[in-house]
Amino acid sequence: MNREEIRKRAIELEPWVNGFEYEGVRYARGSELGYLLGQAPEDRATAFFAAFPDARRILELGALEGADTLALARRPGTSVLALEGRVENLRRAEFVLEVNGAANAQMRVADVETIDFPSLGRFDAVLCAGLLYHVQQPWTVLANIGLVADNLFLSTHYWGTTDGLGGQDGFAVKPVREDHPEPQARGLSVDVQWLDRDSLMRALTAAGFTEVEVVHERISPEVCDIVAVCRKAG
Repeated sequence: MNREEIRKRAIELEPWVNGFEYEGVRYARGSELGYLLGQAPEDRATAFFAAFPDARRILELGALEGADTLALARRPGTSVLALEGRVENLRRAEFVLEVNGAANAQMRVADVETIDFPSLGRFDAVLCAGLLYHVQQPWTVLANIGLVADNLFLSTHYWGTTDGLGGQDGFAVKPVREDHPEPQARGLSVDVQWLDRDSLMRALTAAGFTEVEVVHERISPEVCDIVAVCRKAG
């Protein structure tokens, strides 16, 4: 695919959330509505493989436009299955993978709250970054991850105060209305629920991830960020 063909395809796939750049050329601008990747995909992939150096078969949840997918797929010997809930995002991700020659990555349209996880097979590790706070029952998603993998790299928000907390299925949750300025970066449900920190840790334990190493955490009165390497014992 030459540069003119790449430019044409990139324009056809607009609007992009993160934009599209290849070999130093910017072919499509990103959203101007305030969405930014919280961590460079290359840095996240480095942290992922530092935690799970032997991971070969990888499941990614919430691929958006394939930036993390590509970074994971660049590791020799890996096979990546990436799930994305919106078809338009998936088409851009497929284009990113195609242009970069990432034949070891596969995209699939799926709602992580309804898909049958065991039907996907077993994985060495799962990447769940920027997704858990976009679902209605995050504890169920974690439980389903535990059905298919013993290792999880998790990057998410949690609710940092007791104000506004309710309870569901034994977990403390904060009801949140999805109002992100970039519609393509929102979850598939309008109303979602955030766990507080204690409930997040209990949900991980309930899913079988009893070894949780926090590698980054930013605490605030409301929106908190956490990155954790989660493993099943043994």
